[in-house]
Amino acid sequence: MSPDDLTMQIVAFTSQCGHGADPAKAAQARGWIDEAGRPTKDGQALIAALREQSRYGAYRLVG
Repeated sequence: MSPDDLTMQIVAFTSQCGHGADPAKAAQARGWIDEAGRPTKDGQALIAALREQSRYGAYRLVG
């Protein structure tokens, strides 16, 4: 998955968590993306965990 795809999924997840006004800023504040908008290791781990959950029907990534 490309860094841009990861960033889009992180921002989509952040928006779904109730940060619709500025989900990119909220994702950055949580350390999931850096100042340049690239996914951090924590952001990559977040998406990996969500993808693992989606295999069991617990969460579906929407991007």
